[in-house]
Amino acid sequence: MQWDAIVLAGGRGTRLGGVDKGSLELDGATLLSRTLEAVAGAGRIVVVGETEAPGVTVVQEEPRFAGPAAAVGAGLAEVTSPYVLLAGVDQPFLSDAIPVLVDAVTGDGVIAVDADGHRQQLMSLVNADALRHAVAAQSSLTDLSLRALLSPLELVEVAVPVRSTLDIDTWHDRDRALEHGQQGERND
Repeated sequence: MQWDAIVLAGGRGTRLGGVDKGSLELDGATLLSRTLEAVAGAGRIVVVGETEAPGVTVVQEEPRFAGPAAAVGAGLAEVTSPYVLLAGVDQPFLSDAIPVLVDAVTGDGVIAVDADGHRQQLMSLVNADALRHAVAAQSSLTDLSLRALLSPLELVEVAVPVRSTLDIDTWHDRDRALEHGQQGERND
């Protein structure tokens, strides 16, 4: 199955005091490098944000900081595969979920759900044409939530490994991710 990846890396990092999430390190690797490694199976990788990522396509949403739907719209212009993985740069264990999503993909696509049954918008593998239709149906993507953008798509919910849904929005989240990384090493 062919798929591309759009990695959202352009947030403000407000709850981290303005720190660029992609540059945060976890177990000796930046979150951006961990994410790019996780999506290495993609036909094409598109990073949306003001960052440097050699070997991948980097674009910026307009206006800058216009929100996740605008970022997806900007990245979608570079997608050429039938399916596209939507991911955030702040998911250090994304690689645990990708095989599950790829194996389950069907129709409009699949969306990961965490242990509490919450949909993970930035852990979905969606039909690129269906996503293009959803984008075209919006009068504006600026400040539109990703949930609202994806709402017209019939996405199948897929349970993924618990630690894969961890994301880093705060310093406490980073500390939790470090603990999960160490637990994962002990379980390997």
